[in-house]
Amino acid sequence: MSPRCTRTLVGGATALGIGLFAALPSALSASAATTSGIPTIKVHHALYDVGIHSGLKASATAAFSFTHYTAKVKVGSKTFTYTIVGKNPAIKTSNPASTINAEIVPLVMKFSNGDTWDPTKKDSCDSGASALSRVQNSPIVKSTTFKFGGTNVGNVQATNAFQRAEFWKFAKPGGINPKFGVALKFKTLKPVTINVPNADAAEANINCGNKLLGAAEINWLDNHLQKVVIPSLKSQGVGPSNFPIFLLHNFVEYITTTSNCCVLGYHNAFSTTGGQTYGLSMYDNSKAFAGSFDISALSHEVGEWQNDPSTVNPTPAWGHIGQVSGCQRNLEVGDPLSGTTFKVKLGGFTYHPQEMAFFSWFYRQKPSLGVNGWYSDQGKFRTPAKPCS
Repeated sequence: MSPRCTRTLVGGATALGIGLFAALPSALSASAATTSGIPTIKVHHALYDVGIHSGLKASATAAFSFTHYTAKVKVGSKTFTYTIVGKNPAIKTSNPASTINAEIVPLVMKFSNGDTWDPTKKDSCDSGASALSRVQNSPIVKSTTFKFGGTNVGNVQATNAFQRAEFWKFAKPGGINPKFGVALKFKTLKPVTINVPNADAAEANINCGNKLLGAAEINWLDNHLQKVVIPSLKSQGVGPSNFPIFLLHNFVEYITTTSNCCVLGYHNAFSTTGGQTYGLSMYDNSKAFAGSFDISALSHEVGEWQNDPSTVNPTPAWGHIGQVSGCQRNLEVGDPLSGTTFKVKLGGFTYHPQEMAFFSWFYRQKPSLGVNGWYSDQGKFRTPAKPCS
């Protein structure tokens, strides 16, 4: 069966959460180039991690062939079993660092009217560099020094900095695994062109020259990725042992109808010979979504993949915060802080990774395992998650 998107505003541990973090300017829903027969997106909100059912059961996570560990944590009288990418930081080892192969796969999205969104090309949204080039030179790919609250967590990639800060009790100097971390070894594959059927396409004007914001129906696109695109990349090394990331530029997804828009990114997994994980994210310089800039969606998805590769790591119920308007029960570290970013200057460009919540926040640990005793990497969370009902 192809995956389906569902609003999991109350519960739903087997699906990724969905939520809202910012209303869009009303002008975006008022006009678009509709003479081509492509419908207008009725944009209302920016969404992350829509509820795509992967079909990959939690018991199948042992099939992952990249480095990962499965452990248990007790909250009150209940025990939760989770699987996280990398090595267990709480177990002393001579080599606690992990490196996972990852691929950036630019997606060139084409409509029947000729409208095209190509992350490998410069455009009026950024005449200085293409979206692909910005990502390749970003702190998602390149290492730089990260200091959270004045504490140096290392010269590493942004999501590695988060992972080290999340388990700082073990990763700090003097901890049992001071070299702990999860690094991604990136390579960029050739662009993949996707011709979007009219029935699954939509677009709207954006405040970026005469450019458009493009969109595809998410169920159609995710099914196409699983059934067509990912198998076609096998000859280039893509498989269950690594993490392909599909890169879009100012191109989003809508859920079933154009009035239910817009998804900026998600990560997912499905059963093959082993569990294939993957992510999809828009590089955003559309100026359309409050709280979304350049790599913020990408950092959200990579961070969540590291902490919840199967999408079903269970947690106590939490919610009514960030993009989650109801209750959610999984270890999706980006969702509680969607739209909250910080600045990292690298190569003369200022990037905006997203702040994310720590393991200790979800599992209500006191004190926190995290850097500075915090519950998120920039310190917005200073106490654990509140129970949700």
